[in-house]
Parts: sequence; structure tokens; C-alpha cells
Amino acid sequence: MSKSFLIVFHGQIVNDKIVDIGDDPCFDSPPSWGICRPPTRRSVKVGDTLIFIAKVGNDYFLKGWFRVGSKLDYPFALRQFPSRQNVIISTKLSTHPIKWRYKHLQKSYYNTHGQTTPNFLIQLYSASGTFYHNQTDDHETDNWKCRRVFHCTSKQFEKCITANSCLKNSALLTADEYKNYVVADTNHWADLDSLRITFDEIAKATKFPTPIKTPKGQHNVLRFDNYKEKLFTFIETRKRDAKK
Repeated sequence: MSKSFLIVFHGQIVNDKIVDIGDDPCFDSPPSWGICRPPTRRSVKVGDTLIFIAKVGNDYFLKGWFRVGSKLDYPFALRQFPSRQNVIISTKLSTHPIKWRYKHLQKSYYNTHGQTTPNFLIQLYSASGTFYHNQTDDHETDNWKCRRVFHCTSKQFEKCITANSCLKNSALLTADEYKNYVVADTNHWADLDSLRITFDEIAKATKFPTPIKTPKGQHNVLRFDNYKEKLFTFIETRKRDAKK
């Protein structure tokens, strides 16, 4: 049975359109989702429904939704969508400044190998070819291929530090386990930006009981299985109202 998920992203309004800061999700045709929430992207299946809520300042708006139509490997996604910011790999060497997100891993590397930048963080050698960090993506040096492509944990990274090499360099990026670039079913998606539906309106219309964020201010991915159809009914009502 297919599942439905409610997913929050950090958005901004540009030319009266809500967009993700890193264009992920991208709501060009067809929509795609390729960088954020690696565990969720890995677990969703073809046929699942993804509903995206944009956090803009202190407000939450429904950006749109799509049914998962396919999950691509990154080399294929790069060929299909060469100009999309949410394809995190590139065939061109990046000029990104070196910056670490995980300071404990940086400290561990420096303690073991000195204050240098490991080449294996800058380049992605694989059985599918050599790739680099997409110049338009702003994730940190230790937070693009390791977390976003290979889904590595800190424990795995420590092993790479010991070896001073990416232990997944020989991986075949076209393998099913790395097919985590999510693309919409071309017949089942909608960009609902113009309706400016708030999360409060969604919660009221669907009687969805879960707060959009935790007491600590986190935005977890939420299951929405039992509320999807009520939301779609509400969306159609709002569309009719907008035409009056």
C-alpha cells in the first residue's frame, strides 16, 4: 500500500513564488527531490505521495505535492536534468570553499592526518565515473556525497578517516541502493504556490492532529496517509474559491 508524507523545507519568496533555498524540491516539470532528507528519499517508493510545506519566516505554506513516479541514480539524473540545482553531483571540478559541518569529524581527521583537506571529500570516484560537488549546491565539504549520495553515518566516516580514503569509491552509483533522486509521476503533481494555503488551514480542514514542529523546533517528516484525500478535497475547494 502506498504511503503519504508531509515534508517541511526552508523556503523563500522570489518574484512572488515560493522556492526552496537550494531548489529542493524543484517544482519545474516534472518536479524532483534529490538532496534533502536522505533517509526519507531512500525509503519512499514509487506510488507514494509527497506533500511539501514551505517554512517562510514564521509561516508555513503548502507549496505542492507529487506522486513518486521514479527514483533515479545520480549519473542518470545528471543527464536528465543537467541544469537542476538539486542534482548534487557534477562532472566539473567545483571551486567551493572548504568547510566542514561535522566538527568532531574534522577534529578526528586533523588529529590523524594533519590539517589538510582529504581529496576523497572533494572528488567522488566510482565505478560509474568521476564526479564532483555541484557548484550551485551549498552543502559542506563533508556533507554532500557522504551524506546525500552514499548516506554514510559518522561511524562509517571514521573508517574512511582511518583509511584516508572513501571506502565506497568503487561503488556503482547506478546500483539500486543509490537510486534516491526522486522524480514525480508526470500525470500526478501540482504546484499550488498561488493558493497560499497555510498549514493551519490544512490542519483544520483535515483534522490533522500533529504539530508541524516539535517542542525543540525540529521539523520531522510526518506520515499523512489518513488525511491526504481530505487535503485534496480542500485544495479543490480553494481552487474553486480562487476563480470566483
